[in-house]
Amino acid sequence: MECALELFSHEAFPVVIAVVAGSVVLYCLFIRKSSLPAIPFELKPLPESLPTWRGGETLDKPSILVDGHPELIQCFDPATGRSLGQVRATTVDELNDKLHRARKAQETWAKTSFEQRRQVLRTLNEFVLAHQREICQVACRDSGKTLIDATLGEVLTTCAKFQWTIKNGERVLKDDSRDPGFMMMYKKAKVIYQPRGVVAALVSWNYPFHNTIGPITSALFSGNAIVVKASEHVAWSMAYWEQMVKRALNVCGHDPDLVQFVTGFADIGTALTSSPLVDHITFIGSPEVGKLVMKSASANLTPVTLELGGKDCAIVFADADMAQCIPVLMRGVFQNASQNCIGIERILVQEQAYGAFVDEMLRRIKTLRLGSILDDGENEVDCGAMVMASTFDKLESLVDDAVQKGARCLIGGKRLSHPKHPKGQYFQPTLLVDVTPEMDITHNETFGPIMVIMKFRDEKDALEQMHSSPYGLGSSVFSGDRERGRRVALKMRTGMANVNDFAVNYMCQSLPFGGVGISGFGRFAGPEGLRSLCVEKAFTEDRVPFVKTPIPPIVDYPIKQSEKGYAFTQQIVAFAYSDGWWESIKAGLRLGKISM
Repeated sequence: MECALELFSHEAFPVVIAVVAGSVVLYCLFIRKSSLPAIPFELKPLPESLPTWRGGETLDKPSILVDGHPELIQCFDPATGRSLGQVRATTVDELNDKLHRARKAQETWAKTSFEQRRQVLRTLNEFVLAHQREICQVACRDSGKTLIDATLGEVLTTCAKFQWTIKNGERVLKDDSRDPGFMMMYKKAKVIYQPRGVVAALVSWNYPFHNTIGPITSALFSGNAIVVKASEHVAWSMAYWEQMVKRALNVCGHDPDLVQFVTGFADIGTALTSSPLVDHITFIGSPEVGKLVMKSASANLTPVTLELGGKDCAIVFADADMAQCIPVLMRGVFQNASQNCIGIERILVQEQAYGAFVDEMLRRIKTLRLGSILDDGENEVDCGAMVMASTFDKLESLVDDAVQKGARCLIGGKRLSHPKHPKGQYFQPTLLVDVTPEMDITHNETFGPIMVIMKFRDEKDALEQMHSSPYGLGSSVFSGDRERGRRVALKMRTGMANVNDFAVNYMCQSLPFGGVGISGFGRFAGPEGLRSLCVEKAFTEDRVPFVKTPIPPIVDYPIKQSEKGYAFTQQIVAFAYSDGWWESIKAGLRLGKISM
């Protein structure tokens, strides 16, 4: 205390304060990059998304198809079967008009600074943070999920992408200097990441908000315009997301035509992927449709990124921390009613722990409650509805096939007629055990609430069973032995692997997202995803203005003495690339002699 009082009373103390304060001011004025703030805006909530909404006719047989009107899409709440109205599908002429408008807007957008692009993302991020409930309720109404599933899968992931891009996007896309090598030491060599132009994203219906905003985030920050083809199964919510993005662009002073939305059936998807006006395609969907996208894109050699689902496997060793592992895997299987491309579709449990593991999972699954979170109350529902009731026949068939081949279905296995919502689309939470690789369910993505448990002996057996599937998206391994966990994870033929966790790699937005095998190729997220939307241009220029590349007379056209010229080029190679310095010296001397 006495030392502090002595310092404050010292005659030099005001000078020290002045120097510190001046340094702070200079830093703020001249060193720290200025930051453009988020600009607040408001949108009117969709009345149908409110829990108090009781409108909309309950459809007798909910379907997106409208009899006699192929140009219309019937929207409905899959949790209740109530109509949300009809949306007109985009026509090919309208698509082409949107592509041209996006192209024109991109010409100006490509010239914006990274800070201007960050401002748009900050504006979107602040809107999302301030309107989480409204966004989640819109997603719940259109896809039948719960508020918790919407928060985790729609909002949390989107904000993580915003923040990573805001903090790291410029570093990833700034000019990347490269070593020019010995021969070109007088040159500067770099990679310049330039926007492709107009990119397209055809996104799936399981997370309508995040799957839409994610590609938009990367496209805008990399200087592109984007056309988003929304799934016809969630066409109702697309107008809200479109309004949100266009308002953010508008209040920040940019052309809303940068982002275009289209919706419709296969014809509009084909028109988009085959268009010569599209410079890159991101597709999220099934392997079967992914092949069609590739075929369509090949007409113009348009580059594609394909994320085609998975049959993700979790390997659980007997020494795993079951108190941590079991809740994580319950979430990994039943999150969003199991409609997750990186959901856990197979659990391999070591035989020593198998019985107790199955018993605990059965106890938990028996307690799961299905329903509409917006209609039944927040404390009444654990799992929501399924977007596509057309998959129920397939799910029941896969369960029946497994049982016929020796598996045991301990609970569920059938579609559910909900007592409160008989027109809702629900499938019973299912536990299928004693599953083996020859059963069809181990090779086909279910995208439904079915927990599949298999037994294994050792590492070799676990990996063999895991690799019996042609998919290779994500994976998990649970073990108390850190070295074993890492060893097994690195042997998994997948694009992503997590030790003692599920899907957390996606919350690490610095990591690329994608798979191998029939799970697709290419990556979104991380530096790899952002750069995939750019032309990676190799660029050189003179390091010093007056030092340029000369063409020696001996190899200048027309060549006068071919043999001598050939000997000269041989010695250039030896001079530049010999391992030993003495060999380089000798080659240099021979070069001088030949040149004389």
